[in-house]
Amino acid sequence: MWMMKNALGHYCLLCIGIVVAILGVLAITCTPGFFNFILKSELHLSESSQSYQVWKDTPVPMYIQFYFFNWTNEGELENANSKPSFEQKGPYRFNEFHEKVNVTFHDNNTVSFKQVRRWHFDPDNSNGTLDDIITTLNLPPLTAAFVARDWSIFMQGPLSLVISQTSKRHVTKKVREYLFEGYDDSLISLADKLPALANIEIPFDKFGWFYKRNNSDEYDGFFNMDTGADDINKVGRLRNWNFANRTKFFPSSCGMVNGSAGELWPPGQTKTNITMFSPDICRSLTFDFTEEVDVHGVTGYRYSGGRNIVDNGTINADNWCFCNGECLPVGVVNASSCRYGAPAFVSYPHYYMADPYYASLVDGMRPDKEKHQFYVTLEPTTGIPLDVAARFQINILLQPSRHISNYKRVPKVFFPIIWFEQRATMPPEMASSLLALLALPDNGAVLGLTMAGLGVAAAVIAISCLIRIKVAQDSQKSIQLNSESGFPLMKKPVNGHKMPEVA
Repeated sequence: MWMMKNALGHYCLLCIGIVVAILGVLAITCTPGFFNFILKSELHLSESSQSYQVWKDTPVPMYIQFYFFNWTNEGELENANSKPSFEQKGPYRFNEFHEKVNVTFHDNNTVSFKQVRRWHFDPDNSNGTLDDIITTLNLPPLTAAFVARDWSIFMQGPLSLVISQTSKRHVTKKVREYLFEGYDDSLISLADKLPALANIEIPFDKFGWFYKRNNSDEYDGFFNMDTGADDINKVGRLRNWNFANRTKFFPSSCGMVNGSAGELWPPGQTKTNITMFSPDICRSLTFDFTEEVDVHGVTGYRYSGGRNIVDNGTINADNWCFCNGECLPVGVVNASSCRYGAPAFVSYPHYYMADPYYASLVDGMRPDKEKHQFYVTLEPTTGIPLDVAARFQINILLQPSRHISNYKRVPKVFFPIIWFEQRATMPPEMASSLLALLALPDNGAVLGLTMAGLGVAAAVIAISCLIRIKVAQDSQKSIQLNSESGFPLMKKPVNGHKMPEVA
């Protein structure tokens, strides 16, 4: 009876072992598919997905830092033996917040939206106050002269008179005025009243680099992008900007709206390149993979801006369409068409990666890769951004004008005005959650192997025990049969002698 009970227990152990082993194999084979299902369901954009709330109201701490170039020798502009000299002021840090508004999902698996950006000054992490005084070029009259450079002398003459009577070549203002508050300019005030200014588009009543941008849902434009619902590899891909798939600011392929809107990227990133669209400069930017980095324990792929972004056809012939007229040496890109006709040119800070020509025109440039490189770091499996450092510099072209008296005897110089650094880094607590998600396939495999191993071990033990029980049962049956037939088992001799036979 006890053998039957033991056998029953071992049969149960065998069944449990087989079931556990099967579950282990299923865990090994099904975990990758389950992980991909989680990625697709949570990374594609829908009102119920995890990524939607993160995208709509970005929880990752962001800030932007502004650095101004204070012009220290403005009185020597017409001195041929003196170069414009600058000292860097800042940073002036503002905490930045993004919110998506007017969000509308469409049947073609796209979503349309506008973006509101808000900035709040952070005095504790700034080097200076918003009342610091900065001297720089006076942009409104210089813009007017630049726009009118191809006008006839009969049209430039009245404009020259207005500029000479109302404006200086330089301006000295507070940081707060240059940024968000703006400042009054007599040329802007007269724009609607003087025929000489009738052909110049001046969209603001004050001048400031970020004037009217704080809390605005209009400045960044109107976006339409893929949600990834039909194909997760499309998530975040921009379809249209301001209701078109190309811009009016650059001809040919340079005007195409390509790449990500910047916050959502498809999973499965590779060590090649990525493309994003920047509404600030009205064009797409392609970043090349440069290295693997660690962000709070998460391995990321870093994609960095190279010379190709600031090239005008010198390195890549396809970039000719970014010239917007004169094709300049590599390092500075013409953004005037994107900035209401102002002679604005974009570069990396301190002319990093630019042709030495630009830095040779001024004093005070100190390019540094660690401080001035533009990069985006993505977690490759999920495509989630880990660390972003967006760094650009705005330069203004000052050049002689034959018919505008204020600018007849000035040198041709690309004036560094301001550079900014927009930073966003995933905090440690979010990185820990991401690590837990990324560990799911490996943990599933380990769990599956453990279960399969334990199941097989239990089955082997159960089978071994059942075999022993079977052998014991067969032996017992043999004894019983011999006993019932009258033939007892022969006993072995003891000390070499046979046992006496029974009479």
